[in-house]
Amino acid sequence: MRKQKVYPLIAIAIAVMVAIIAISGCGKKEAPPAAPTKIDFATSYDGALKLAQEKNQKVLIDFYTDWCTWCKKLDTETYVDSAVIALSQNLVFTKINAEVDTVTAAKYMVRAYPTIVLMNNDGTEIDRIAGYLPAQDFIQTVDDYLHGINTLDYFLKKEADSGANIELNATIAQKYADRGMYPEAEQYLQKVLTADPDNAQKFGLEAMMSLGDIKMRDKKYDEAYTIFKNVMTKFATSDRAPEAHIYSAIVLARKGDTTAAIKAFESFIKTYPTSEDTAYAQKQIERLKNPEPPETAK
Repeated sequence: MRKQKVYPLIAIAIAVMVAIIAISGCGKKEAPPAAPTKIDFATSYDGALKLAQEKNQKVLIDFYTDWCTWCKKLDTETYVDSAVIALSQNLVFTKINAEVDTVTAAKYMVRAYPTIVLMNNDGTEIDRIAGYLPAQDFIQTVDDYLHGINTLDYFLKKEADSGANIELNATIAQKYADRGMYPEAEQYLQKVLTADPDNAQKFGLEAMMSLGDIKMRDKKYDEAYTIFKNVMTKFATSDRAPEAHIYSAIVLARKGDTTAAIKAFESFIKTYPTSEDTAYAQKQIERLKNPEPPETAK
């Protein structure tokens, strides 16, 4: 009598084992990728736009300088925040040294640092952040801009839809100033000053200081000096008077009137001896009295 073949039984056993392995494998999930621990910044304008187009994302460019204190604060506080790092996964974060890539900085009329410009991937600006913001404020502002909230276009539409008021004029002026669009900013600041010349509505003084700042940045030093001196006289007891005082000295220094600048800084120290800006004023006096040789001056 022939023995029964066992091959079919072996085959069945193997099939069962394979099925069990397959079923158990289906229950396992691949571990999710580790969350990023830092922002991977793009470092060139063209490279950022190209990457954003490939990823169908928008671009956020931080224009900085090596000497900018608030730029460093962004690096050490805002950009290391886990929520900001998470945000960078949905935008092409980029850092550009404005003193190296002067062409791109000029294209976006960057006049102060840091300036963070949010833009579409074709380079058209959505809006910008002028200066430092802590992480949560930074995230909220970027999110607002991405949703068309609190941008220059947003406020211009409000003006078109419902008419202007003093607060809206002040806001639009600041938006234009941040973009380096000084004639447009001045137009709206003048509207504020006309409506509130004595600061009764708490807008006129800020408008004067903003106008002085615009004139200084635009290198119209005589006009800037006149505005800051007016603040010192007209609003001598306000909390902006010390700022106007030291800015008047800065304007003279930038103009190249060394003697007058030294006197203005000395006047500031005498008038506000306990101010936190007194040390800065003293340093400027020393620098003006002892200028660095041309080959080492920066």
